[in-house]
Amino acid sequence: MIWEMKMDPQRILAASSAPSNDIFGSVILSGEVRGSLGVSFEKMRILGSYALVFLTGGCGHYQRQGFPPVSCRKGDLLVIFPEIPHAYGPGPGEFWNEVYVVFQGSVFDLWRRHGLLDPENAVIRMSGPQAFRKTLREMRGILRAADNTSSGTLIPLDAVCRLQSLLGMAVREGVSKGQDRKAPVWAEAAMEYLAARPDASLEDAARLAGLSYESFRKKFRAVCGMSPAAWRDRQAMQLACKWIYEERLPNKQIAARLGYCDEFHFSRRFHQITGQTPRSVRDAFFGKTGVHKD
Repeated sequence: MIWEMKMDPQRILAASSAPSNDIFGSVILSGEVRGSLGVSFEKMRILGSYALVFLTGGCGHYQRQGFPPVSCRKGDLLVIFPEIPHAYGPGPGEFWNEVYVVFQGSVFDLWRRHGLLDPENAVIRMSGPQAFRKTLREMRGILRAADNTSSGTLIPLDAVCRLQSLLGMAVREGVSKGQDRKAPVWAEAAMEYLAARPDASLEDAARLAGLSYESFRKKFRAVCGMSPAAWRDRQAMQLACKWIYEERLPNKQIAARLGYCDEFHFSRRFHQITGQTPRSVRDAFFGKTGVHKD
């Protein structure tokens, strides 16, 4: 399917509510978009499933929360992970054409556990025109297989097998550039400190970095694109998403872990930072039939 339109950047927020085969996996949404708006950098998205986004034309950036943006160009393959806030798309005066596939299943969790899918290597540079043509052919083949599955002419496993073949090709042939822009050592130490301690003092983080607080605040913003306080808060919400996803914790327990006075304060803060409620994130992860503890 090809849409000649500018598409809603939040188009697949609740994609994981579709039924799936958890053991073998399933393709739950796919499409091709020309003139895509991408996903807002001001309000990053948390997707409840995996996704591949293949940039078929144009250029722009990908950013994982808490890290500098990574430039993207035609031929790049973006790997999107569950529970990780992210954004991507064109900048001013740029355009972005893409083919995307949203998928889920235990088999892909296994790939991730063994490092074949790695959030540290979310942008894969495909090597040359031949790899571009092959990747585009495979992505469109997955789209056709997914369409045929929905019409009942193929079993769901066909689309998933094609997807795993594409992922294998990307692992073998792709050269990741997603981590070329390393943060300075002091910034990495401060980020690790704040990520491990959601209620940590920013002054303590500055001392750990060997800087005055004002210098730390300015340099941190230059490296990470946000203030230390905003980064700490976003890391706390990423932990909250992780606990929702992996442990299915209710808001009350998450609030206690993060040091909030009560679950209502946590829920409000979660919405302010992510633009979503804990309930909507649970819907994205588990579907609307799941148990809600909001």
